[in-house]
Amino acid sequence: MFWKQLFVKNIKSKSRENNNKSVVQNPRATRKIAVKQLTIAWPLLQKLHPIRLLSESELKQIKVLGEDFEPGQIIYREGDPLDYLVYIIEGEVLCENAIGVHYEVVAHTFKALYPLSSSDLNLFTAIAKTKVKVIYLAQDLLLDSSSRQVKTNIDQLAIAGPLQKKTFGQKLLSRMQEGSIEVPSLPDVALRLRMAMHKDIGIAEAVKIVNLDPKIAARLIQVANSPLYRGVNSYVSCHAALNRLGLNATRNLVTRLSMQALFTSKNKLLTKKMHQAWQQSVKVSSLCYTLALLTNKADPEEALLAGLTHNIGILPIVKLADQQENLSFENLEACLRLSQAYIGQMVLAQWDFPETVVKIPYLIDNWFYQSGTDFGLVDIVILAKYHSLLGTEYRSFLPALHNLPAFQKMGAQALTSDMSLQILHDAKQQVADAISLFGA
Repeated sequence: MFWKQLFVKNIKSKSRENNNKSVVQNPRATRKIAVKQLTIAWPLLQKLHPIRLLSESELKQIKVLGEDFEPGQIIYREGDPLDYLVYIIEGEVLCENAIGVHYEVVAHTFKALYPLSSSDLNLFTAIAKTKVKVIYLAQDLLLDSSSRQVKTNIDQLAIAGPLQKKTFGQKLLSRMQEGSIEVPSLPDVALRLRMAMHKDIGIAEAVKIVNLDPKIAARLIQVANSPLYRGVNSYVSCHAALNRLGLNATRNLVTRLSMQALFTSKNKLLTKKMHQAWQQSVKVSSLCYTLALLTNKADPEEALLAGLTHNIGILPIVKLADQQENLSFENLEACLRLSQAYIGQMVLAQWDFPETVVKIPYLIDNWFYQSGTDFGLVDIVILAKYHSLLGTEYRSFLPALHNLPAFQKMGAQALTSDMSLQILHDAKQQVADAISLFGA
């Protein structure tokens, strides 16, 4: 194996003194872990993903166990069960699997803020390259942080304190607490069509609604004739286009086209920011469509719309920013990072989107979100967002793909590195076509 080339000889496990140490028996593992109970300052725990979502008081109550390793020692083996989240806080670790795929994690880097292992069954063998110190946290904390993320009371979330420290954040937080955030309205045709489709309507009724907005009707015909949906024939009427697209695709496309018009601002710099956000939405939505087709676990059109709405929370924030004078863009960026997800769910709830979609803006950046045992829409959007960042400057900030619960639930359909590249390749033309249609 690759890691064996790094060492001239195996270094035997050093004997460890038992004074002031506890031996923790992993109930599902075959080895005993000799550990020390450590006192870790909560600000360090507050940086670790995903437990940073917990409150200060909860972080201070976490029991932390630690263990030291010499170069060449194995921290855990591929295939072994491990009931702990493992983080590296000192040294360098090599992770390798049986087919030779490997990567390194170095303490005090961004990757070290993610757990080395977070699954019930280790998918890689972890070997100490240098002297290494790791900490073990209860794996139940993954579920705790996931549960915390879906709470909707602003005062229970960790973002309230940081927002108070920003001038613009104080205004934003006040609006959020008062429930007076100005949520943009979808154009009338999109709202009417979504409401009508709660009933059993046909193509003829849908055409009447779409034709209320000639621009939307014309764009639907354009989309129906695009490479994304083109069939054998060309379509020149709204009725023919809707017959080609189907009701569900029409509803989602009308919403998509209507949303595009909302990503604007009176400020040129903010308009540029909105344009970038919209293009990112288009990219993620195209990847969602591709992943839904690959896994056959969600309707591709629903997945496409879910991906498109993942950063919708930017709209009310930029609208409020438009009303401020001498607003620092650094201040705005910080507030966007803190509150965009929370506000995104408010927007989608007010637009009467289904609950499965409403919660997606809130969950998409939590790579370790536990959505349950079934692979579904949330998992598809999380994986799509992950893949959208591959090949960008944000790649170095991503955890290992195999550590994502969404990835682990794919089972036999699990994505290898080659498959991930293939997904990006397969989606490339669709992304280009979608941006051509919806990205301007």
